[in-house]
Amino acid sequence: MIRICTEADRESLAEYLKEEPYGRLMNRSIEEYGFERPYQTVYVDEEPPAEGGRIKGVYLWFCKNLLLYVKGNQVAIDFLEETMGIAAPEWVAGRKDNVNIVSWLLTDYQMENGLELPEICGADGEPVKYISSEEHAGEWSVLRR
Repeated sequence: MIRICTEADRESLAEYLKEEPYGRLMNRSIEEYGFERPYQTVYVDEEPPAEGGRIKGVYLWFCKNLLLYVKGNQVAIDFLEETMGIAAPEWVAGRKDNVNIVSWLLTDYQMENGLELPEICGADGEPVKYISSEEHAGEWSVLRR
């Protein structure tokens, strides 16, 4: 079940996102901008409450870019296909196995692997400063048009 996150999700998201640089970056963006910005939307994929409500993945749309983090690598293809049908991202970034799955949908994009995330500009067009933090260093994969 995928839904848009609200302030009530902050604690559970922080717990889920804390282990790897991809998640920590998403959590930092949530800390900076919260949940109710026109340029940032946070989606969570979780089990139904009757099955425990465990988080399976988090998808953050930020200024026409998509960051994703799915620990079990069960990326919600149907959800992404639907949202990307409305607006294709400029780029998609995250863990290599997650981004590789998204590449099946975005066949005209090129995948790059490296240690740095591409520059992200905020709603004001200026680069977001916290992105270059060492806490976010890792094996990032990026799909670009």
